[in-house]
Amino acid sequence: MGDAADREGREGREDPARRGDRPDGREAADRVAAALATVGNWMFAPATRRRIMAASGLEMSLGDYTLLAQVSLHGPVRLSVLAGLMEVDKSTLSPPAKRLESRGFIERRPDPADARAQLVSVTRDGRLAIRELWKARAEAVAALMSDWEPSDIEHLAEGLGAFAEAIKKNS
Repeated sequence: MGDAADREGREGREDPARRGDRPDGREAADRVAAALATVGNWMFAPATRRRIMAASGLEMSLGDYTLLAQVSLHGPVRLSVLAGLMEVDKSTLSPPAKRLESRGFIERRPDPADARAQLVSVTRDGRLAIRELWKARAEAVAALMSDWEPSDIEHLAEGLGAFAEAIKKNS
């Protein structure tokens, strides 16, 4: 898989959706959706999360990691805004926020737009923790593709990157 002859053979074949058999590409979209469900299930499976946490060297609950990742993506941000984005009650974010703050991974500051409210943001230590977690996650993914050809990994990366951009554009 992945050598020049295989690549030429794949490029020489017409995709059924392009031939007109399935002009809407529905069968391929169904396969993508099924594959993404499998990937999502693997990424969020307790065993995978435990493996990533162990490889990162961090002791952190899934809730703490999830909140840290969300603050990293959206911060500085109010916890109430994050609760809306995550579709959870704000009260569920308070305990992990307190734990993350006590570990020095996030900090709270008054919201300049409303001094009664607080914004949370990731600290330098929090960014280092996220970096270790994402590194461990990338290593877990790389292990699954250890016998793949580099060109096949690159094609997957390009396709998923384009898909991620479509999600961002349509969100």
